[in-house]
Amino acid sequence: MEIDLTMSEGSQLFSLLATTYNAILRARKKELEPSGVSMRQTMALWGLKIMERPTTVAEMSQIIDRDHQTTSQLLKRMEKEGLLERRKGSHKGSPITAVLTPKGEDAFRRTFEIYEVIDEIMSCLSTGERDNLRAYLERLREKAIAKGALYPPLPGPVASRLGI
Repeated sequence: MEIDLTMSEGSQLFSLLATTYNAILRARKKELEPSGVSMRQTMALWGLKIMERPTTVAEMSQIIDRDHQTTSQLLKRMEKEGLLERRKGSHKGSPITAVLTPKGEDAFRRTFEIYEVIDEIMSCLSTGERDNLRAYLERLREKAIAKGALYPPLPGPVASRLGI
């Protein structure tokens, strides 16, 4: 018996969404190369800046959409590079938090001074098309969340900046 390899319409759309996301992500990574800061580091710096307070590894995991161990390793590497400082809690069992250092603040500014490629890519859509795309993506995200496909809700300051 032969297996039908034709993808369903939903799978085709998901594949298109995924390849589009990856292409835009690669364009952003290329844009960031001169800054010497990786995409994940950029996301972490942004999260620390938005939170405006010491941020736990668990919160940062939500912000950068990575598991706790991966996030912890990223923050350790960033601390070695002098971009942030990790602080132990004031009492036993309290979580480790991270805060930006002056070097991290500088790296944050460098990465967000060069934030053109995503807007340039999105400019091929009219305002109405971008509004429609936002509405469609929000509906898809809500359906995925209903299926249990998201970490706990993002911290309030992050969610409000993202408009979600």
